[in-house]
Amino acid sequence: MPCRAWLPNRWHHGQVRFVAVCLCLLLAVSCSSSSSVNETDVADLRAEVDELKAALASSTESEIALQAKVEELQARLTRSTQAASAGQQAIAWPDDYQKMWVEICAAIMKGAVEADPLAGSAQDICACSLKGLMKAFTLREYESWGQELKDAAAAPYVTICWSL
Repeated sequence: MPCRAWLPNRWHHGQVRFVAVCLCLLLAVSCSSSSSVNETDVADLRAEVDELKAALASSTESEIALQAKVEELQARLTRSTQAASAGQQAIAWPDDYQKMWVEICAAIMKGAVEADPLAGSAQDICACSLKGLMKAFTLREYESWGQELKDAAAAPYVTICWSL
């Protein structure tokens, strides 16, 4: 006799499965007793959990230490690359060109510097700005731009150098 014959017509297989699972759970709960779990087993499980927590904490600390080391090495590599690049680019800017650039810049900046008591000297601000430009760009790049782009490239360095 098929199962459907004894089930009411409005029951579906999903409802039957749900009822069966509930009955199984009820049977499992009624069959178990508090005496089947002994304190030694619980203590062993707690000890194992504590060991796993300690192992996880140790591996997390090791991972954090490794991440810090990687970040430090990346920073050193970036600084070394920038220093090498800056050294090569600084050589490409001739001394007489640098001197002329600073003189022109100082003449342009003179009024603004005199109006701000917190500003450094125009000469110092311009020399500092030029150092920044030389680290970031080659003379060939810088000279290929229009004046607006040259001014825009120098602006962040002027801001940084303003009160040094």
